[in-house]
Amino acid sequence: MRVADGSGTNRDGQSIGPDEDERPGFGLLARFVGAVFLVVLGALLLLDRAQSGATREQANSDAGSAALLTEAFVSAHSVLLDRIAGIVEREPLGDTAAVSNAVSALVATSPAVRGAWIADTTGRVWWRAGSSPPPSAHRRVASGTTFVALSPDSTTGHRRIWFIRELGVNGAPGGTAGLSVDADSLRTLLGRAAPATRQSLLVLAGRDTVVRLGASPRGVSSSPSSGSPVVHLPDGGTWRVVAAHALMSPVLRWGQWVFGALGVLLLAIGLLREQRRALQVAGRSMELERLYSDVKRANQAKSEFLANVSHELRTPLNAIVGFVELLRDGFYGDLSPRQVPPVDRIAASATHLRHLVDQVLDIAKIAAGRLEVHPETIVLRPFVLNVASELESLVSEKGLAFSITVGASLPRVRTDPTHLRQILINLIGNAVKYTPAGTVSVRARLLGGPPDSNVHMTPTRSSIIGLDDASARNLLARAPRSGTWVVLQVVDSGVGIAPADLDRIFDEFEQVNAGPRGDSMSRGTGLGLAISRRLARLLGGDVSVESELGRGSTFTVWLPVNPADLNRERRPAPGVSSSADTPQRESADGMA
Repeated sequence: MRVADGSGTNRDGQSIGPDEDERPGFGLLARFVGAVFLVVLGALLLLDRAQSGATREQANSDAGSAALLTEAFVSAHSVLLDRIAGIVEREPLGDTAAVSNAVSALVATSPAVRGAWIADTTGRVWWRAGSSPPPSAHRRVASGTTFVALSPDSTTGHRRIWFIRELGVNGAPGGTAGLSVDADSLRTLLGRAAPATRQSLLVLAGRDTVVRLGASPRGVSSSPSSGSPVVHLPDGGTWRVVAAHALMSPVLRWGQWVFGALGVLLLAIGLLREQRRALQVAGRSMELERLYSDVKRANQAKSEFLANVSHELRTPLNAIVGFVELLRDGFYGDLSPRQVPPVDRIAASATHLRHLVDQVLDIAKIAAGRLEVHPETIVLRPFVLNVASELESLVSEKGLAFSITVGASLPRVRTDPTHLRQILINLIGNAVKYTPAGTVSVRARLLGGPPDSNVHMTPTRSSIIGLDDASARNLLARAPRSGTWVVLQVVDSGVGIAPADLDRIFDEFEQVNAGPRGDSMSRGTGLGLAISRRLARLLGGDVSVESELGRGSTFTVWLPVNPADLNRERRPAPGVSSSADTPQRESADGMA
């Protein structure tokens, strides 16, 4: 038998540990949880990879945009220097006033320019505005190009971008012209369109840094651009642009992994709990199945034991009853007056014991499903009179009034007469047993719904069905099911039954107001009503009861009737008038 820790025994009584039952389930669950964990881990890795790829693409796009802005910035100032050079080349170098005014007006159009100068071929600056030119600037100029150089400003220390161009006067070299642009203006330009995820942006000229925006803080993962976009300079040189963007904040990234792992853990815990609960339920189900099987076998063994014992008891009981009858009939000689009461007592006890054995045998056969039904067509009135005559002596002993009201026009009933006789004997016997004084009556009537349309009903038979009778309608409402019924009612004016006991009295070995256990003759076994209801249902009907405590009881036997039999003509039973279409009444005295 299974115990709380999951261990148990098999049908052969061998011990079964919890691992034997639970290992396959837990192995499958472990594989399932492992698969779920791998799936979630793969999903998180793919998500992280996708986020990294998206961030890298964003960094490439940011670097490309910054390169275009930088190249436009350089190109714009290169064009400005070309325009300055054009002014100087058109004007004589001696007319410094005109050149100075024109160049100053042109420089003023670019707020990023921090200075400008014009020098002759010897390097002497003959016009300057703002910052001074870098040392030896004129020697670094390549012929016919605009040179871009980097150097810190000697006065401010800020990094300067120098644009230097050779001048040509009348086709011959005539000195240099240059512009000084603050790198902060380029930083400001590049910082205006900064994405929210940008960590840093570098514009590099070889190993020198032209512009640096932001910095990647420690502890924050970033994704740099996969390539370095190139800024093409007028002198043929290049700058590189590198951008780095943050994947996500540390909190979000760790939260993503923590919640993913936590979800898998909670899923595993929930599945383990459900698996354990399922194993417990399966164990309980197996235990219930075993208990049901044991109870079924025990019940079957009990039924077989009762049937066998009851059958074996009937043989000696029949011998006792037979020899007692022979003694009472004087087969072995006349009994003395002193011997008659003990012999009568033996006969009564033997008869009662045989009746009890028959009840136990019947209930055992019904429980085992071995009770057979042999239906016959019977005429109800003489059948009921015959059964009542067997119980006339019991009624006479208690001094009760006994009446039978059974209509001669009732249709024939196809049922098992042996089982119906046993039902009536049980009900009438109980009525006599629990009626100290008063009356016991048996009555029958025909009830049912509207007959089949193919069956012709005579007016007399229709009135017997009682569709217009209020009491009949009330009784028909309690029928087991719709149809046509012959209703046999055993009515007594005895002690009655409490409403709480109306259902209990049909259970096996249940009795209401039973006598003392020593008084077996009046107490009984509590099987009569249980057998009667089971027999009635076996015949296709049922047994119901109505009772009021202290005012008697009415037991109703429902017998189904085939509508085709309602108009079947039959000969009257011997001794019964065929002209009687209404219920007839006989008393116990008339029967005697």
